[in-house]
Amino acid sequence: MVFLQLSTSQTDPLQRVVEHMGQMLKVHPNRILLLLRDQELAADATPARLGLGVADIIDCIVETASGESADIGNLQLRVQGKDKSSQMEITVRKPLETLMNHYRQAQGLGRCKLVFHFDGQRLMENWTPEDLGMESGDVIEVWI
Repeated sequence: MVFLQLSTSQTDPLQRVVEHMGQMLKVHPNRILLLLRDQELAADATPARLGLGVADIIDCIVETASGESADIGNLQLRVQGKDKSSQMEITVRKPLETLMNHYRQAQGLGRCKLVFHFDGQRLMENWTPEDLGMESGDVIEVWI
């Protein structure tokens, strides 16, 4: 167990704490849960709205990626463009850059500017399916 003390403004959303912890722990922010007295805190909540003071302690839990305890292997993901859908396989610990480049090549798009999204969130090339808790059958949307 590690104890850290972070300072934040009473009006800052807890999302800033989540993002900071994600960077410190080298995990994607959506794998971080903040708990106060065993109750999950919303990322858009602020210390002022929650009535927090300097003596309050918020627990930070890092969720394991789905399937992390199981055999680590490949995922079948569906990549959905405007007109077409493709099934692609990727290793859970390999950066999404590989999938993105394969999709561009398969569609004949070269280095065309494409934006990839998963669960409404823009994807970064260095993130992995494991970071995002992806499972086989999940859909990645592609926007031009």
